[in-house]
Amino acid sequence: MNNQKGFVNILVIIGVVILVGVAGYFIVSQQRPSPTPTSSPTPSPTASPSPKPTPQSTSFNLIFKYGVGAKNELNTFDQTYTKDMVMDPSVTIKFKLTDNELAGIYQKLNDLTLLNESTKPIEGNVIVTPCSSYYLKVQINSEQKELSWNDCRGRISDKFQQFTSYILQIIESKEEYKKLPTPQGGYL
Repeated sequence: MNNQKGFVNILVIIGVVILVGVAGYFIVSQQRPSPTPTSSPTPSPTASPSPKPTPQSTSFNLIFKYGVGAKNELNTFDQTYTKDMVMDPSVTIKFKLTDNELAGIYQKLNDLTLLNESTKPIEGNVIVTPCSSYYLKVQINSEQKELSWNDCRGRISDKFQQFTSYILQIIESKEEYKKLPTPQGGYL
């Protein structure tokens, strides 16, 4: 008889845990806004930067933030890179991209049409932890465009994944990056 009571208690506990998990999922999914590209106001009448000019004929800069909390940052305006050190303070160094690297980023951005308002950054509807957040601010001449996305509620679309991978490959190939210390700890 005691065995049956213990078994029933275990089933009740499992049922409560499942119920709390399902309720928590629905509460969280209702509170988090769907990630959508956002744009900042621009002084010109066009809605987004024109992809036609080449980087050599334009002023092209960007800020790209990524990782848990988007704490890693490539900033070509200031020519810096900030690395998230997790448990220690972030480290910021001088970090200059070559003209060819900037031209490649510019071309990739245009090839993938990421600045197109209809491009969706996320596919699927699942919860991922820890999730990575991304922020991109692009300035082409006097026009600026901002996008943000994360993988907290699904997989990043192929276009956004290709762009992210391309920039990370450039960052991680630089000697300045390779000399940075390894973060202590990690995110759960």
